[in-house]
Amino acid sequence: MTETKTIYVVWTNTDLTEGRGRQVPIAYAESVSTAARLAKKRGVMGSDADYGKFEAVKHDGHWCAPVTIERPSDDDKARDETNARKAAALEKARQLGLTDDDLEALQAKGFRAK
Repeated sequence: MTETKTIYVVWTNTDLTEGRGRQVPIAYAESVSTAARLAKKRGVMGSDADYGKFEAVKHDGHWCAPVTIERPSDDDKARDETNARKAAALEKARQLGLTDDDLEALQAKGFRAK
């Protein structure tokens, strides 16, 4: 049987100036009074943040509640793409028989292929 517990989650906006961002959790409380206290002046332009009831679930001894998973920026996506291409090239080189020492030699400063 899965153990659950009612908690109260305090939500605020990532854009505290105009509220044009997205809602993210900033606090978790066992009582509505605690959530209300933690929400004071934590919203857009110093207003009170929103809070609401949530059913937390116990998983491997830990209470699980909403979390914010950051989305990658365009720069992050480009870096991931570059790293994937480099990893694929290194794997190809290893399949062709190059050792780690060979690959390190190729990356040495001052090396120029003709």
